[in-house]
Amino acid sequence: MHKLLLAAAATMLAASISHAGAQEASPKRELRGVWISTHLSLDWPNRLQTPAQQRAALAAILDHNKATGMNAAFFQVRSQADAMYPSAYEPWSYYLTNQQGSAPAPAWDPLQYALEETRKRGLEFHAWINPYRAVANTASEANNAQYAPNHVSRTHPEWLLQVGTVKILNPGLPQVREHVVKVITDIVERYDVDGIHFDDYFYPNGAINDDAAYQADPRGFPDTAAGRADWRRDNIDLLIARVNDSIRAAKPWVKFGVSPSGIYRSSTDPAIGSPTSSGASQHYLSMFADTRKWIREGWVDYLAPQVYWYMGQAGSDYSLLVPWWNDNAYERHMYIGIADYKMNTAGWTDPNQINRQIALNRSLPGISGQIHFRHAFLQGDLLGYRSSLMNATYKRPALLPLMPWKGTATPSAPGALAASVAQDNAVQLSWDAPAEAADEMEKTRRYAIYRGEQRDMDLDAPGALLAATDAAGTVFIDKSVEAGKYYYYTVTALNRHSAESPRAAPVSNDFEPPMVRTRPASVTLANGAASITAAEVDGGSSDNWGVESLSLSRASFSCADIGIQSVALTVLDKGGNTASGEASVQVNGVQPQPLVASSAPQGLTLGYGPQSVTLTVSDKDGAAAEYAWSPATGLSSASGPVTTFTPTGPGTFSFTVQAASAQGCYAQASVTVPVIDARCEGGKVAVCHKTGSASHPGQQICVAPEAVEAHLRKGSTLGVCGS
Repeated sequence: MHKLLLAAAATMLAASISHAGAQEASPKRELRGVWISTHLSLDWPNRLQTPAQQRAALAAILDHNKATGMNAAFFQVRSQADAMYPSAYEPWSYYLTNQQGSAPAPAWDPLQYALEETRKRGLEFHAWINPYRAVANTASEANNAQYAPNHVSRTHPEWLLQVGTVKILNPGLPQVREHVVKVITDIVERYDVDGIHFDDYFYPNGAINDDAAYQADPRGFPDTAAGRADWRRDNIDLLIARVNDSIRAAKPWVKFGVSPSGIYRSSTDPAIGSPTSSGASQHYLSMFADTRKWIREGWVDYLAPQVYWYMGQAGSDYSLLVPWWNDNAYERHMYIGIADYKMNTAGWTDPNQINRQIALNRSLPGISGQIHFRHAFLQGDLLGYRSSLMNATYKRPALLPLMPWKGTATPSAPGALAASVAQDNAVQLSWDAPAEAADEMEKTRRYAIYRGEQRDMDLDAPGALLAATDAAGTVFIDKSVEAGKYYYYTVTALNRHSAESPRAAPVSNDFEPPMVRTRPASVTLANGAASITAAEVDGGSSDNWGVESLSLSRASFSCADIGIQSVALTVLDKGGNTASGEASVQVNGVQPQPLVASSAPQGLTLGYGPQSVTLTVSDKDGAAAEYAWSPATGLSSASGPVTTFTPTGPGTFSFTVQAASAQGCYAQASVTVPVIDARCEGGKVAVCHKTGSASHPGQQICVAPEAVEAHLRKGSTLGVCGS
C-alpha cells in the first residue's frame, strides 16, 4: 500500500509539471534514446536505394534525432540472424541489399558508418541485437532472396525452435549460446560501440516443443511444468551472464542492457510484481526472462522495459508500472521504453501524454531516462509531440547518466580557457585539450560547456549546462547571449561515459575593464603604525557588470612613511578584468630627534672634583613625549629627560636614551662618560709624574693632600692623576 501511495504521489507530481515548465525541470543527466529499426526496413534502410542514398537517409535520421534533443541512438544491426555489417558468422541483411548474403555495391559498412555519424553528432551508439529471432515469418522462409544459403536456417536448421509462425535460435542449446556469444564478441572487438542492446525477443508466446533440448541438457531441473519453466529461464540466464562476461573481458567500458516487455510479473505484492492486470503479458512467465534477476546480479548495466501504456490506462497503468520499475533498479540504470507509435490512437490523444510520462520518469530517482520507439514516429510528429520535445522537454542538453560500477576514472581538466567576442554578440570559447591518456576512461571524447551568473557556479544546478560539444574540438561559440548580459563560463572534459574532469578556471564575456576613481586619504600613526582600507581611497569606481573587489598595493604604514605616500588602488570586476589608479595618503606623525648633553663632558675623577654627572636629553623639535635610559645601573632614574650617573669605579660608561613620540615613533641617542680613579688609602691623593701621557699617565704615587698643593706651588713634575 505504501508503494502504491508513493506511485500516486509521483503521478500527481508529474501532472503538476506543466508543459511550459518542462525545460526548467530538465535534469543535467538523462538518457534520451531512440530506437532505429532496420527489421522490415521500419525506419531504415530502403533496400532499393543505392549505398549513397542509404547513407544520406541514415545521416538525415541522425540529424533529426540530434535536433530533437536525443543523446543516444539504438541502431539495429542484427534483426534475424543477419548482419548490417560484414560478418564471418552471418549473412548480409536482406533489408540492405534486397538479397540476403549479398554485399552492398559499392562496398560499405553500415554499422561503422552509423557509428561514426552518430559520434559526429555527439550521440552515444548502441548496437541493437535480436539475440534469438531467425525467421520472423515462416511464410517467407522459402524465399531465397530473404534467406541466403549461409543463413542459420539453412546451415543449422536443427538449432531452430518454431513457435507459431516464428522460428528462433533454441535457447536450450549450448551451441546456440556459443554462436550468439561469438557474434556479439565479434562486434565488440571490431567496432568501437558504446553498448550492446538486446530487445524483448526471448521465448515467443505460444506452445513450445523443446523436449529434445531439455532431455539433452536438463541440468538438474525437474521434468515438471514449473521445472521446465525454470530451465527455460536458466537457458536465457546463461546467455545473459556469458554475454556480459564476454563484453567485460573484451572491452569493460562497453555497456550491456536489455529492453524487455513492460510487465515483469503482475501481483498485488510489490516484492513479486507490479500492480497490473493478471491477464497482461508477463515476460517472467511467458517469455521466461527473469530480468529482475539480471539487474540484481549485475549481469546487465540497465534495463529498458517497454512500458507501452498511457497514464491512467486500466489494467496496465504507466503511472503505476514505472514506479515499480523505479523500485527494482538495484543501483543500476533503469530506462523506460516509450510508445511513440501509439500517439493519436485510443487513449493517446493528449498531445502532452509523452511529456507527462517523461515528467513522471524525472520525478523518480531510480529512473535514468527513456528510449523512444521509434524514429519514424518522431519523424511523423503526430499531435506535434516531437516538436514539444524539441522545443521544451528536450530543449536543454543532457549528459548521459554515470555508471560508476564500470569505472570512476576521468580525463584531466581542460587548460587555458579563454573567451573572446564573436560575430553578432556571440561569445567564442577556446581551451587547451588535456594531455593524451592511455587509459580508455581517461580519454576525452567531448566537452561540457557551463554558463552561469556566479563565478563558482553549481555545475549540477538546473540550467547550468549550456551545451556539450559533439566531438573533442576545443572551440565553442555561444550564440544565445543577449546584448548587455554577462555570464561566467567553464568547461569540463567528458570521457566516453560522460564522466567529467575537474572544471577549467572560469572566464566571462565581460571584456570591459572597470573605471577607477580615487580620492586622497589621511591616517595618523598610533603605536608607530597605521593602516588604510581600499574603500577609504576609492572615489566611486564603477563597472559595466559590477565591481567584485578592491585592493591596495600597500595598506600599512610606519614611522618611516610620515608624509605623503602614493598607493595604487586596483579594481577587479566580476568578469575578472582589472584596472588601477594612484591615490595619495597623508601619514601623520612625528619622528623624535633626541640630543644628549653631559655636565662633565671630559669625564669624572673619583677622589677629586665632582663625583657624579648629570645627563640631559632634549628633542630637536620638541616631539618626544617619553624617554627611556639604558642600561639603568648607576643612574638615578631610567626614564625622563634628566638623570644622574654616580660611578663607583673607573671605566668608560655608555648610555643610550630612547625617545618616543606620542604616535609611537622612536629614535635613540648615546653618550659616553669616562671615569678614572684617583683615590688612595689613608686619605692620601694619587699623583702622577706629568711626563706621561693622557693614555699612559706615568708612575702614580700617593701623597697627603697638603703635599699636593706644595708640590704644585714648587713646580714639581708631580700632579693629580688625570689633571
